[in-house]
Amino acid sequence: MGRGHLGIRKIYKKETEYNDKKKEIKHKCNFDIHCILKVNFNNKIEYYNVMKCRECLSFISIRKHENVQGHIFRELTEEEKELPLITANSNTKYLICNFSDLENVSYEQKNS
Repeated sequence: MGRGHLGIRKIYKKETEYNDKKKEIKHKCNFDIHCILKVNFNNKIEYYNVMKCRECLSFISIRKHENVQGHIFRELTEEEKELPLITANSNTKYLICNFSDLENVSYEQKNS
């Protein structure tokens, strides 16, 4: 790969990964908890399919063909509404929010 691909990989990572800066113990993240990410930005709410680390608040998008952020373009299904919820805010002025720039990130586990 040429040098230009490094910049593309950095942009891709910034848009699809959130790294918990407040994690108490340094560890290699295991992304195995399926969650819904609810982001408030541009005076609207957007939802994403993500996988959260079991030990901290870090998460990555569940990538699909032509949808690397895991954006949900429809109403949530009943099954998705039962998944744990990660909420966050973004002050971006663009159409795409970068996961790495999210603020006030919190995790809410649903009671079964």
